[in-house]
Amino acid sequence: MTPSRLAIIPAGPAPREGHYVGADDVEFMIDQATGQPRLRFADSEEIFYLTSEPALAGGRVLKFDTGETAIAVSPWGGVTLYSRHRPAGMPAERSDDLRTFEPRAVPAKDIKLFAAKLSQRLADRQNLAVGFATDWDGLARDKKVRALAADSMRNATYALELLAASRAMRSVLASRLHAVRVTASTTKTATLQNEVLVVTYVTQGGPAARPSSLAIAEAIEARLTASAGNAPGNTDR
Repeated sequence: MTPSRLAIIPAGPAPREGHYVGADDVEFMIDQATGQPRLRFADSEEIFYLTSEPALAGGRVLKFDTGETAIAVSPWGGVTLYSRHRPAGMPAERSDDLRTFEPRAVPAKDIKLFAAKLSQRLADRQNLAVGFATDWDGLARDKKVRALAADSMRNATYALELLAASRAMRSVLASRLHAVRVTASTTKTATLQNEVLVVTYVTQGGPAARPSSLAIAEAIEARLTASAGNAPGNTDR
């Protein structure tokens, strides 16, 4: 007998560019201008660069740099948003065309002020005393590197705010983290070293070559969890 053939179902389309609205007035934007799907929430300046892959039944899935699903697109174009706060997904409707997507660039003369405002934000909103360190002179000379570094600082701030939503985690961060160092490297990473969060970006890697706030938060959580597991009195019996 001739074996039956499975029907080949084409992957669903990428989500349309535009402004979207979901439950509880959650608003976000989807953009494809760089050739890579990008996501930005209306109340944030962070841009998430997403990877795209086919899904079952002819849909499409867009993922954060952590590997977690950000957006699912049905075969007929329906959009569902996923996040840490909405792990089951939230249907969203396209409400308008894009008008603005890119956050305002940070001029060379303002890069230190930009970092100082992020530090003040963490102090005011989360009671965290965190300063930023980087090659300020190098950032002042190079617009592309400055953009990567500014994104890294901003994303680190959002990551700390995300984690500090937990009172217990806020207490740990207040005692364990006092500085964020942003620097160029061969890979985009986030690591917690002693009392310093080190966030690296890839100078020649393009605007996506820095970790997202989600990736930074994940790295911090993993390090703190490992530290707690190795603390005296926490050994397995």
